[in-house]
Amino acid sequence: MHRLRFAFFFVVLLLAACGKESAVSQTATPTPAPTAAPSPSAAAGEGELKTVASGLQYQDLVVGTGLKPGFNQPVRIAYIGKLQSGAVFDKGSDAFKLGVGEVIKGWDQGIAGGGGVEPMREGGRRKLIIPPQLGYGNNIMGTIPANSTLIFEVQVLRVERTSFGR
Repeated sequence: MHRLRFAFFFVVLLLAACGKESAVSQTATPTPAPTAAPSPSAAAGEGELKTVASGLQYQDLVVGTGLKPGFNQPVRIAYIGKLQSGAVFDKGSDAFKLGVGEVIKGWDQGIAGGGGVEPMREGGRRKLIIPPQLGYGNNIMGTIPANSTLIFEVQVLRVERTSFGR
């Protein structure tokens, strides 16, 4: 019984002390909370050009509302590929599986996501600026010179559903 009274007395003292502290803090001059300086990140808002650690840059032009593609999942996209000079080197549509090396690494990362990139969704359209190491590297590919930065506008037309109900 004595312990119960002591605990009750202690709680009352603690509450009283908190009440006095809050009264003091209400009269004190508020100091503004520090704010972090803005920095580029993969979590920037829609429409901003984002850069991730791999060197890939991307910009969501339209955020889709359909399914997100996953690893080894077939997708159909429409695309336009340009060099930094603005010269178009390819355009059309294609179907492939993501993440299994069927396309350049910049497409795998820029469409399926990973490494700080949010996956695209069906109906989404994104600009990808792909550095040489995520494109064709020092290889010449048709009209694409070696060590070229590639600029693609890609649109996810369809994500094939898998047996897992995606």
